Amino acid sequence: MKSKFPISIFKFLALLTLGSQTALAIDYRLTTLETAQGMFRSATNSAMYAEAARQFDFLVHEEGIRNGHLFYTVGNCWFMANDVGRAILNYRRAEQYMPNHADLKHNLMSALELRTDLIPEKEPHPLAANLLGWHINTPTTLRWWLFAFCWLLFWGAWFWMERSTKKEARVTALATGLLSAILLASLLTETFVERRAKPGVVVAKEVLARKGDGNMYAPAFLEPLHSGTEFKVVEDRQKWWHIQLADGQTCWIPANAAETVALK
Repeated sequence: MKSKFPISIFKFLALLTLGSQTALAIDYRLTTLETAQGMFRSATNSAMYAEAARQFDFLVHEEGIRNGHLFYTVGNCWFMANDVGRAILNYRRAEQYMPNHADLKHNLMSALELRTDLIPEKEPHPLAANLLGWHINTPTTLRWWLFAFCWLLFWGAWFWMERSTKKEARVTALATGLLSAILLASLLTETFVERRAKPGVVVAKEVLARKGDGNMYAPAFLEPLHSGTEFKVVEDRQKWWHIQLADGQTCWIPANAAETVALK
């Protein structure tokens, strides 16, 4: 596990988050940050790391501080406390703020390897895989750069076409315009799907998944789900969540056995 964030960075990030809070509130939050960071640095066993994690969690849930470095450190605390579920949960939260952070990626992969339930990803339909493989396999950042490049080429070709009767100008404008439209549709679709999805993580040590929203329903699987299992929320009925696992199977779990990556 890697961790490289000194307390000075937390102070700076906290001040950015605090806005117009009173001096007393700012001082209290910074004191809490320093206390939590000190507990993390001096921890020698899982119980001490868990207590440090709770101190950081207080800043997240009670004080409303949100930034990637804070979530990353909370994840590190839970990782060292041997709580795989909460480690993955907070790494996923940090990922929303700093998706390309190398140490975060390393620690997340380390936590994922410790999961009890290794559920394979659902394979896409062969036809969809052939037609949309580029959409699935091309990183979002690269598609944004390709879209920007094609969009600029399109307008360059458009101005060329306005001043020339050459066939090449029309072909170039048509090709770059079509590519721009395809890439933009890919990016907008991905954004729409991500906003609708509600990813979550099981944080209970284990939970018996059921076929309905109550303990009277039969178990959905032969074995319980364990801490660190990831899912998407299909339906929220307050005390019970209807979830979909990575392989496409669905079940119901008690809401208090898991948390969503997005904070309310």
